Amino acid sequence: MKILHLADTHIGYSAYNKLDDNGINQREVDVFNAFSQVVDYALEKKVDLVLHSGDLFDTVRPSNRAISFAMGELLRLSDAGIPTIIISGNHETPRLRETGTVFKVFQHIENLHLAYTGKCQAFEFGDLKVHALPHCADKELFEDELNAMKPDDKFSYNIAMLHSAVSGLAVFRMNEFNELMATDSQLNRGWDYVALGHYHEHCEVGKNIVYAGSTERFGFGHVNQSKGFVMLDTDKNKWKFHEIKIRQMIDLKTIDCIDMKADDIASIIRKNVDKANIKGAIIRQKLQDIDRRELGLLDISFTRKITKDALHFELRPAAIEAGQKVASQDATFDSLEREYIIYLAKIAIENADPKEIETLGLKYLAGGES
Repeated sequence: MKILHLADTHIGYSAYNKLDDNGINQREVDVFNAFSQVVDYALEKKVDLVLHSGDLFDTVRPSNRAISFAMGELLRLSDAGIPTIIISGNHETPRLRETGTVFKVFQHIENLHLAYTGKCQAFEFGDLKVHALPHCADKELFEDELNAMKPDDKFSYNIAMLHSAVSGLAVFRMNEFNELMATDSQLNRGWDYVALGHYHEHCEVGKNIVYAGSTERFGFGHVNQSKGFVMLDTDKNKWKFHEIKIRQMIDLKTIDCIDMKADDIASIIRKNVDKANIKGAIIRQKLQDIDRRELGLLDISFTRKITKDALHFELRPAAIEAGQKVASQDATFDSLEREYIIYLAKIAIENADPKEIETLGLKYLAGGES
């Protein structure tokens, strides 16, 4: 069988203030396009089965637009006669039962199999059996279900699906407060393949224990990561990662701003931007150890002009004052200026230019204006 494994599509995710020609948040559209690429591949290659290992949606209550889009893509797979299994992830699993689940909307779709009740469900396809364990708000229930999961000797090929971090290996976790954990011993039980979701970078945790990774980049922690899906050939018991085309994300070379004036810093920013292919890209420029007074003098409108062809440009200053470092890029919390920029990106600003609000706010924070 040819099986396509993907995860963490986060349909409904949006960021920044850029809209497309239809007035829809551009990053939301990017996420749509990434998922559509995977469905296109499944249809073109006529795969036998699709496995989605959680976080189909970005939130427990996705928008009507996100639900409508997902419905359309899942119907494409259904109409082609391709069975699809989806387990719920932590982003779309309600913490309270009375909240309800968006997956009930999709129950009527033919060839679609859903696991979202917190308990393991088994799905059989000839001599293949898939053991699908969704995210669960009850960690004890998750542990009990995971401990009870084991390959079925009646089938020649057994696949485990789950949405969790892997304990003991700190890199394979997202550090989210509702994160569930699986151990090496729980995953190494003779499965022919383990289809993992939750960790956003594609990687192989153990022999045939694979994170597909997310299908888009959701922050600069993903800047150098390839995004895509995994194709599994059960006859050969081999898998291969396939990269998809997504929007470019660029982390410009950090500028060490010690003893530098605002004009000099601006000049280096320009050089960094000129060297990069910024058209349509998401860009970040980190300023290390910039004097707070010079930060206040930095012409934010200048950076807006030279990066106008980018989808989004942000400065991440780590400021110092009177020779003392007050924020660093390794701190748990960003500088106040950076937190302000992040906050603006998350809210809707009406009847005003968001860039002007950003510029004024940064000047106020830096003490440049009263």
